[in-house]
Amino acid sequence: MAEIRISDITLRESEQAQTIKLSFKEKLEVAKSLEKLQVDIIETGFISDVAVDTAFIRALATTLEYSELCVPVFLCKDNVTTAINTISKAISPRINLIVPTSTIGMEYQYQLKASALLPKIEEVLKHAVSLCKNVEFTADDAVRSDPEFLAEVLKLVIKLGAKTITLCDSAGELLPEELSGFIASVYSTVPELADVTLSLHCKDELGLAAAAVLRGIGLGAREVKVSSGAGYKTLSLEQFVNILKIREDTLGISCNLNTTALQRTCSRIASITGNIEITQKPLPGSAETSINDAVLPENATIEHLKNYIESIGYDVSEDELQRIFTQYEDIARNKKIVARDIEALVAENAGQAPPVYKLKSFVVNSGTKISATAFVELTYNNSDITSFSAGDGPIDAAIKAVEQIIGTHYELEGFQIQAVTGGREAMGDALIKLRHNGKLFIGRGVSTDIVSAGIRAYLSAINKIINNA
Repeated sequence: MAEIRISDITLRESEQAQTIKLSFKEKLEVAKSLEKLQVDIIETGFISDVAVDTAFIRALATTLEYSELCVPVFLCKDNVTTAINTISKAISPRINLIVPTSTIGMEYQYQLKASALLPKIEEVLKHAVSLCKNVEFTADDAVRSDPEFLAEVLKLVIKLGAKTITLCDSAGELLPEELSGFIASVYSTVPELADVTLSLHCKDELGLAAAAVLRGIGLGAREVKVSSGAGYKTLSLEQFVNILKIREDTLGISCNLNTTALQRTCSRIASITGNIEITQKPLPGSAETSINDAVLPENATIEHLKNYIESIGYDVSEDELQRIFTQYEDIARNKKIVARDIEALVAENAGQAPPVYKLKSFVVNSGTKISATAFVELTYNNSDITSFSAGDGPIDAAIKAVEQIIGTHYELEGFQIQAVTGGREAMGDALIKLRHNGKLFIGRGVSTDIVSAGIRAYLSAINKIINNA
């Protein structure tokens, strides 16, 4: 009978909640409750507030007597060092390096292409393995990743010493047979996967996560990510364990959980966490996080603003600077101004001119078994021009199609996307920086579709370059 290890990520998911945050006492109670159930691995939240988060994790490290203590880390050597030092007193310390491997995920979290992300993964994982014997690597959004790139990443991290590989269905929309096909494909392209522990993390948007995970276990997965919090989208701990309990003999799989108090414990944890809606937020330490930092002092003057704008590479006129500062003061009365706010103000005010190219329509196709392609239609001089291109992802394909129409390739300095409203119909806000003749041009696009927002931002920057020529 195959034994399945249970990794509970309730504490991590509670840290990603947009609303209620658990107190120190509540987090400790959740962890202690999970250990009483003999959950194999308890994963904390990321270390973002060093003083607060490390204090909790250190307390937990000296409290747990059975469960492995796992701390998720982002793609940063300093964060890895902090995490490992913090869990050094745990009976069984473990870290989980979580990296998006889909094209959209890489661009959204780190604004990096695959070729640039791979050496960064190698650098950070080498460092992690040198400090901790038990390292997990999580391929976030794995099912929507380019198969060749995913295989390259997994072969690398296994070679470097990762003991556990977690594959994520981050959208939670794959049917069981689709997930099993994906896992079989990964095993085929990465035979080294048989030498490590395969873990699965499936969101449960369709209510089919348990069935999908069972298919994965049948193919060789031996660890499962679950959540016992209320309102969280990851596969439910109580649901999954009850399935194993009822159909253990038929399925031929089991776990070591103490099921006697399962329902009572999960109900208690659910009451602590509350019915919180979890939304995908940037990983702490990613490029997206850095642009959410405050960059100017309170009561900043126009000179402070000018110096900051120049320090990040933008060239604005005196009139543009005055308009930006006026809007800056209006916004600062109601909220803390962060780096992204200033870049958005620059995008709105600097180099504005009548658009030369306008987006009329686009169609993109992307998936786990096909290359991303984009058909783009632009309006230029009252004429419609179309182009078709393939790319590393839908946004990359769309930008390449735009470049074919304008006949020029510009150096992409930066690309950022974030949600500016909540819910399923959230507005996406894209910022693109292009460098031309030594100057930076920033474009902004807003849409409910991230590909549309990206194309609009790219055209905004291009139009500024053309009108500045």
